[in-house]
Amino acid sequence: MATQPKVRKFAGDLRLYEFGAGANRIPVIPDTDDKFGNKPLEQSSLTFGYEAGDTTEIKSKRRDDRYNQIIHTDANPGATSVTIGALEVPAAILARMLYGSAVTASVEAGSVNDRPITVHSKDAPVKLPHRFVTASPVPVVKKGNVELEAGTDYVIDNRQGILIPVADGEIAHGDALTISYSFDSYLHTAINGGAVPNKSFMILGDVQDRISGENGLLRIPQVDLTVDGDVDWFSDEPLQVTLTGPVIFRSEEDALYTFEVYEQTAG
Repeated sequence: MATQPKVRKFAGDLRLYEFGAGANRIPVIPDTDDKFGNKPLEQSSLTFGYEAGDTTEIKSKRRDDRYNQIIHTDANPGATSVTIGALEVPAAILARMLYGSAVTASVEAGSVNDRPITVHSKDAPVKLPHRFVTASPVPVVKKGNVELEAGTDYVIDNRQGILIPVADGEIAHGDALTISYSFDSYLHTAINGGAVPNKSFMILGDVQDRISGENGLLRIPQVDLTVDGDVDWFSDEPLQVTLTGPVIFRSEEDALYTFEVYEQTAG
């Protein structure tokens, strides 16, 4: 019986895990309904690249036709890289766009009473400790024992959690104020940009050959990803980010990365 040609067409779910402290691996898209607890990244491409290492050539200096001919070569191992075309931008990938690190936390609803804040410049907004400040109860801002008047001395952007001094109000440069307010619960992601040009991830790929039906498991223990090229934040089209970086060999692993293909046989 003739063997069918091994034409292949792969599709796959890529799950990225960001390196945390020690052995911790943090799901990039946490999802309790996913079997791995980490939702697959919506992506359009996965590419492996290879940059060959240096080659050493030994050439003969014998006479006649043998002169300057190569009699031995030795090639050093090269470097493997991975490139992913991401169609969605979760917080960890948004941090790559800013070349920084992201911290996500769930903030429960609550209130603060007489929280000190400093107005370094009355010409600039003052960031409050929380977002989604509620309109009721009404926030109270004091300068010493004197309660300041909303709309006359300051304005609060409730959604952003920002206090804006009014130009002709009673707030001056360097004032030490206190504020009391309540706030709703929210999910908070903070990105400190510009400090981390790349970040380490582990990648698991649940792969299927769409033609043969074979399944595959791709495992990359560590790849250091950064954004390839510039990203227009205000593009008319939804953002698509290209992540790229070298694959790193880890001492506890047997291989740089592995790909296993398997299919169930009749038994």
